[in-house]
Amino acid sequence: MACVNGDEYRSIDKHSFTCICPKGFSENRCEIIDTKILVTFHKVIVLSQSILVHFILVISNAPPKRITTFNTLLFTQNTAVIYWLYPFHIIFIELLNKTYYLRVLQKMYNQSITIFKTIEPSDHGEHISEVLNDTIVKLYLLCRIKYYNLSCQKYSSSLRCFYDDIHLWFLFIRFID
Repeated sequence: MACVNGDEYRSIDKHSFTCICPKGFSENRCEIIDTKILVTFHKVIVLSQSILVHFILVISNAPPKRITTFNTLLFTQNTAVIYWLYPFHIIFIELLNKTYYLRVLQKMYNQSITIFKTIEPSDHGEHISEVLNDTIVKLYLLCRIKYYNLSCQKYSSSLRCFYDDIHLWFLFIRFID
């Protein structure tokens, strides 16, 4: 941690300072340990060197909040280490070819923990054309949305995600027990 005194001529608080925190620590004096997420990809998943990590926070009586961060992988790596300060309930990993993987779920947010997850091919989010028939897929978006619940019948025992050309959709089946 490196801290620098504030400018005594500009600052109202003459004892102000700014700290540059090492990776994995946050706040004014680096006193908060960030959540550490170690994501390992199954060997059959074709990786790009860049991934997008979507964090979703589910709030009662409000729309979910999503924050996305960018992460890189070395050519020889199949593991990403992600440090995150903010609360979240769900994490989606997006590869640059628009392939989505649902991997982390937590009913209650836990700060400053380490999460180990392996992304399996079965965690893949499917395009809507893989979930519903062509007749429904060809409908205008507002007309076909009403059929998205049919996916629940196909995947009645697990949490699944799928996407169309505009949105990611989540089927929260058995998420809340």
